[in-house]
Amino acid sequence: MATYTNIQGQNILIVSSDPANPTEGQMWYNTTSNALKAYADVGAWATGGNLATARGFLAGAGTQTSALAVGGQIEPGDVTAATEEYNGTSWSPGGNLGTARAALGACGTQTTAAAFGGGATSTATEEYDGTTWTAGGNLVTGTNFNTGTGTQTSALCFGGEIPAFVTQEYNGTSWTTGGTGVPSYRRGAAGAGTQTSALCAGGGEPPTATSFEYDGTSWTAGGTMSQAREFTTGAGAQTSALAFGSRGPIAGNWTELYDGTSWTTGGSLATGRGCVGGAGTQTSALAFGGEIPPGRLTATEEFTGGPTVGIRTVTGT
Repeated sequence: MATYTNIQGQNILIVSSDPANPTEGQMWYNTTSNALKAYADVGAWATGGNLATARGFLAGAGTQTSALAVGGQIEPGDVTAATEEYNGTSWSPGGNLGTARAALGACGTQTTAAAFGGGATSTATEEYDGTTWTAGGNLVTGTNFNTGTGTQTSALCFGGEIPAFVTQEYNGTSWTTGGTGVPSYRRGAAGAGTQTSALCAGGGEPPTATSFEYDGTSWTAGGTMSQAREFTTGAGAQTSALAFGSRGPIAGNWTELYDGTSWTTGGSLATGRGCVGGAGTQTSALAFGGEIPPGRLTATEEFTGGPTVGIRTVTGT
């Protein structure tokens, strides 16, 4: 009969605190909480329907079964205005952006979305009603490689390449400068949450593993990911977020989950990539497009997590 030692190659550890970076299937006994614990149920990615247009540096919005893919780079130096809509099975054409651009931020739903920034530090904002894009209020400060969270009428734009530290808030009509800018350079960071409860993770140049949390006024330090990542993507809420994909020397198939305090490793993407579009929640997310230099991708993957993720108590007293 197979034993835990046969399967995992080690005995069950007896420790006073949970391991910082447990591996899938690992078990240990925590003497402080008098509990047997395991690291499991971290979710998995499955293949979805492909985008019609291969692209990277695109923006995403919506949910796993009702998503938007917005803009992006289709070849080096060549960008697209195309929007595609996902129904949980396949993508279909949506209305084109008024201005083709890549490296932009977006937020909202499939029928009430906003897209902003991108290009060569654009100030342009466009609003989507499920059929067409129309001009919205301009950003206070033009930016690119920026991250977007929130809704069409309560959006947040932060990070970026130029400028790197500005936070901007949208009320559905006009943008204002937020309380404080992100404390460090955040090009291509993962984002999640709302205008008053947001998360910024990874990104930068060189890439970083740190994250920050926004309360509508200021950013404070959050948990640190297992590795530094650049051109990564996020989904979910500030206290239940998912971050996935990256570009550069580190394999881009990684996934990590955030509980508002710490990050844990999740199931890997089948196709490692960075500059990917994202939508959904921590337990029901979507990844689409992206790039493995020099190529752009159409691949879509769907993430499904369990009711709990990461460290789980097996038995306790």
